[in-house]
Amino acid sequence: MKLKNAIVVTLLPLNILLLFFLCFSSKIVVPAWLQVSGRMHPLLLHFPIVLILLYAGWILMTPRDIKKNTWYAGIAETLLLAAAFTTVLTALTGFLLSKEQGYEETTVNWHKWLGAILSFLLFVAWTLREKIKTPALVSTSVLITTVVLLLGAHLGGNITHGENFVLAPVTKEKQKELPPLEEAEIYAHLVEPLFETKCMSCHNSNKSKGELIMTTKEELLKGGKSGKLWDTTLEDGGLLLQRLHLPLEAKKHMPPIGKPQLSPVEINLLKAWVRGGAIMDKRVIELPDGDTLKMIAASVLKKSGDETYDFEAPDERKVQQLSNNNRVITPLAMESPALAVSFYNRAFYSRKELEALQPLETQIVSLNLDNMPVKDEDLAVIARFKNIRKLILNATDITGSTLTELNKLQQLRSLSLTGTQVKAEQLKTLQTLAQLKTVYVWNTGITDQQASQLRQSHPITYYHTGFKDTVTLKITPPIIENEEFVMTKPTTLKLKHYIKGTVIRYTVDGKDPDSITSPIYDTSLKLQETGLVKARAFKPGWIGSDVVQQYFYKTTFKADTAILASDPDPSYKGKGGNTLIDLEKSDLNFRNGKWIAYHGKTITATMLFNKPANVSSIAISMIKSVNEHIFPPASIQVWGGKDKDHLTLLQTLRPDPPAKDDRDRKSIMFDSRFATREVSCIKIVLQPIPNVKPWLKDKGAQSWLFLDEVFIN
Repeated sequence: MKLKNAIVVTLLPLNILLLFFLCFSSKIVVPAWLQVSGRMHPLLLHFPIVLILLYAGWILMTPRDIKKNTWYAGIAETLLLAAAFTTVLTALTGFLLSKEQGYEETTVNWHKWLGAILSFLLFVAWTLREKIKTPALVSTSVLITTVVLLLGAHLGGNITHGENFVLAPVTKEKQKELPPLEEAEIYAHLVEPLFETKCMSCHNSNKSKGELIMTTKEELLKGGKSGKLWDTTLEDGGLLLQRLHLPLEAKKHMPPIGKPQLSPVEINLLKAWVRGGAIMDKRVIELPDGDTLKMIAASVLKKSGDETYDFEAPDERKVQQLSNNNRVITPLAMESPALAVSFYNRAFYSRKELEALQPLETQIVSLNLDNMPVKDEDLAVIARFKNIRKLILNATDITGSTLTELNKLQQLRSLSLTGTQVKAEQLKTLQTLAQLKTVYVWNTGITDQQASQLRQSHPITYYHTGFKDTVTLKITPPIIENEEFVMTKPTTLKLKHYIKGTVIRYTVDGKDPDSITSPIYDTSLKLQETGLVKARAFKPGWIGSDVVQQYFYKTTFKADTAILASDPDPSYKGKGGNTLIDLEKSDLNFRNGKWIAYHGKTITATMLFNKPANVSSIAISMIKSVNEHIFPPASIQVWGGKDKDHLTLLQTLRPDPPAKDDRDRKSIMFDSRFATREVSCIKIVLQPIPNVKPWLKDKGAQSWLFLDEVFIN
């Protein structure tokens, strides 16, 4: 009884606290220690769900004669009180959880308000339980409460487990069916379904863990808080593959422990996809034969193309009788009535050999006449095999004059005419074949332009013109293997390429390397000065690679102490002043804790030396990203002297403002050079751009300054 009274007393203040949280949500900041309570929400929410459903069942399904008993009312009252108490606790912890990042605001708000409404309804129902005596009114109230519960649970399931989680079992008709290999697209039918089942429950528009959304191609290419998902210039392929290959117990392993893991085949599929350039809009069949991704696709998709044939199995004795060394007849698969026929030995072929197959014309679904002396008139015989799906006429003697005979093959899906004399106009006669998906016309007189026109006039059929000898491929860029980019002494440059016979050329003056004048990389090359290294790969018969580049930073002196005049922004405080002198050059992920940042404020940093140093230059490492309001400074002052009270202005830099179309996140370096001076103290003052309206439309926007290292020489 004491416990019941205590719960009753807390109901009102807890609901008032919930209302307060909702009204002042935008101003409430949840400390880390309280976030632990918020994360209890998924555990607590099961209690009100069960209790409300029990209460609803007790009210709606108990016979009338039992309802007259006093103990019936006692049980109903206990269930209602327990439901009201656990619901308000669940709503409060849910609010705390919603203040964490990674959730889509609209969906979370709906879920949050439905939870609050449910709590308020149950509180009102408990308060007025003695006054509501009308059975119909009680039943209606219970039904409304149950509907709100189910709506909230549905949204919560979507947020936690992905879109349509609750109703997925009864909406299977919306699930994608894999097409046959000939029709499949690389991303839409191989990669995207994998992401949907293994990744999107945590990376969707409702719940974007790590600020990563994988539901659209655009969001996927954008990447998340840790950067882009792949980089084909890296040996390991970038972030996506790195996370997949981490040990299962590792914190950053993806998918996280407890979630469905990727199979070895799925990991190899993603690896082959990334290695191949992470292609988004291309069909599997367009990949060259022998391509790793194409072979994986064949194993994944082959079952989707399996058919159930409606004709009888052939007479086995007739199959054995007609099959010989020059005309091989085999079942298409075990227990299948379909047959595949292949002809060999050109000298033994004749039209009679085709006509002899008439007893099996219903069961033949694949016919291979590659390099046989097939004539135009033979197509009339082939047209009798009405169930043919695949027909190979490569390097035959047909001219295409009787190609219309093949219109009788209404099941035809793949036709190979490579090395024949067929013309584009003749292929138009086959556009009545509704099942024809692929036509191979390699090494024919059909041009790429004509093939493109055929595709436009008959989009369901893809015309392969193959690879021409004139096609020159671009070689992949070289790899920079150095792991440390801050140099305290001369450092060996490590460049590598995996294709034998490749020549790597480089520059250190900021210009792009060319294949003639730029120096050839030598493994003994040592870097001695701060600068940008650019490298390209060249190989005879290939187009030169794209440029790969990396800044190397020389530092002769390391300050003993660095003092910031004011604290950085709390979200980007790094290691305080030590960030500038720890000799750890960060990457472009400014959220990794290795950067300090100021929003609309001046950066003043003082670096002190225990022993005087003869300094002639300093280099300041920063970030520029107009889209994210990160700008270069308007001015940089460099001061130096024997102590902080006796400083002389050594140089003032005024960096160029960014161009309006310069939107990508980039690393920038400002180099200040002056006459050598003995100093024990250096001070830098970075002023932000006062007016960002030319670049940003946001009213009252201020620029950010991000700084991670100062190199002193």
